[in-house]
Amino acid sequence: MESFEKLLAMQLKALNRHLAKDKKSLARLLKEERPVVRLRDGTEQYFRREELEFLAGLLPGEMHRMLRLPIYIELSSARFGRGTSRVCGRAEVRVISTILEKEVDGDEMFVYRPEIPAIRKRLPTTTQFIFTTTLD
Repeated sequence: MESFEKLLAMQLKALNRHLAKDKKSLARLLKEERPVVRLRDGTEQYFRREELEFLAGLLPGEMHRMLRLPIYIELSSARFGRGTSRVCGRAEVRVISTILEKEVDGDEMFVYRPEIPAIRKRLPTTTQFIFTTTLD
């Protein structure tokens, strides 16, 4: 079983190589001339300024430091069921729930497959998919 777990871990690492090494706060990115994060594969992901400004308009100023970008949309059919994904973080949930026009309070929300295009259309550079699984 240990070799299977290692293989699975390697596969997930390969699937997630597009993720940021370190996320940056919205507040910090708004101050950068060219807002960017370095990715695990060594490349860079640039954020559109108008997208960052849109996010800033959705949140009160004190939450700009709380919102860490990119926002991850976690995909794990084994954990959440087919067609269901998760967004975590108080500021992140506030952003996504506002875009989807859903009332959600807290630091976690579930998003369903038909809702993903609306999120990605409005936030193409500030959202990413992250792949996870469970060994249960």
